[in-house]
Amino acid sequence: MLLNISGLFIGLLFGFLLKRGRFCPTGTIRDIYLEKKYYNAVLILAIIATEGLFYHIMVGSTVIPSPYFGCYSMVAVPIGGFIFGIGAVLTNGCVTSTLVKVGDGRIIGILSLIVFATTEYFTNKWIFKPFTQKVMGLQEVYDIDLFDMPFSPILIFAPLAVLLYIIMFRHYRAHRPKYKLPQSYTGMRHVFCEKIWSREVTVILIGVLMAAAFYFSNLTGRNGGISISDPVLSWFNMITGTHSEPIG
Repeated sequence: MLLNISGLFIGLLFGFLLKRGRFCPTGTIRDIYLEKKYYNAVLILAIIATEGLFYHIMVGSTVIPSPYFGCYSMVAVPIGGFIFGIGAVLTNGCVTSTLVKVGDGRIIGILSLIVFATTEYFTNKWIFKPFTQKVMGLQEVYDIDLFDMPFSPILIFAPLAVLLYIIMFRHYRAHRPKYKLPQSYTGMRHVFCEKIWSREVTVILIGVLMAAAFYFSNLTGRNGGISISDPVLSWFNMITGTHSEPIG
């Protein structure tokens, strides 16, 4: 029973980190272009490097099995990414930040969540399903298999993670806030319920959590990691009594 709801605990921890760090992965990528915040690229790469390091350590030590690399469409991915990016800009965040806004009780979050689930139902299950499947079958290619390299991927992710951590540490020290807002609580209540965590700490913890998701997924018999879209859509499918194909 605990293994079956492990995804719920991972999701709660993920949302908690986003909330405490005021962090949105998609919004962070968006601001690299819109606001010229190039340091955001370091934060995103730190998540990838941290997750990649711990993931390949688990695979290399046979804690979890090697992954299966499926194919994807060179046409559908950029089109879907472009549409998703436009939506993320218009709603000031992605699906993850939308869920945080729903938890805050904000109307924009609730509306975004409803529109997301409804649109996916139309494109993946109902009217536009034939068109979606046709586009997803165009120019299919396979992802790069890092396990076919003559050396362990750990040799890539370990030094990359160290380098990024050094950059983040130096940036944090140079941009540390000089003033603190008055706090209403003290001790652990302040740390976990009031304090805004640094983005540097947040991205490292997110990377560790995303790697841990592969371990807990494997315990339930699923070889995969964190998924945001499918769990959200499962609510819609449960209410409507329908079933949608996984979209990632």
